[in-house]
Amino acid sequence: MTERDDRVLRGLYDLKNLFGDKWVPAILVALRDGPLRRVEILSTVNSYSIDENWTDKHAVLHDSILARTLKKMREQGLIVRESFDKSFPPEVAYSLTPAVAEVLTLAEPLIEWTRAHPELLSQAQAHSRQSGAETAILDDVVDLDSPAGAGRFHSADRRPRAGGGVG
Repeated sequence: MTERDDRVLRGLYDLKNLFGDKWVPAILVALRDGPLRRVEILSTVNSYSIDENWTDKHAVLHDSILARTLKKMREQGLIVRESFDKSFPPEVAYSLTPAVAEVLTLAEPLIEWTRAHPELLSQAQAHSRQSGAETAILDDVVDLDSPAGAGRFHSADRRPRAGGGVG
C-alpha cells in the first residue's frame, strides 16, 4: 500500500467512525442553524425522512437513544453542551463545534456528487432494501440462535454449521 493509499483509507475510516452512527448526521443537520434543546433536536430529527430511501422502514429516534448519542457526540468533541442556570431546572442546549460546522460546509461537494450520480444511489438503495427484506424474512422464519432453531437452515445455500450456526 502506498503512503497516499494509506492516508486516504485511514481518512475514510476516520470519517466513517466519526459521523457513521445512524443518528449523527441528522443531529448535525438539526444543529447546523444554531443551538437547540434536546426536545427540539428530537422533534427536528423525527421530522426528517431518514433511511426511507435505503430501507422500507421509517426510522424513529427515541429520547433514550438521543440522550446516549448526544453524550457520545459530546465526548467525541462533535458537539458542545451548554447549561444555563438562570432557570430551574437549568436549560441545556447543544451546538456544533467549529470543526464540525466546517466539515458540514466541506461536505457540500460530496453531497453534490451524490446528486450527480442518482443511478448509483438508486442501485445501492435498491440493494440495501432487498438485503434488508431478505434478512427480515430469514429472521421471521426461525431464530437460529434459539434452542428451537439450533441446527436449522433457511435455504439450500446456507448450511448448518457445527454448533448450530449457519455458514
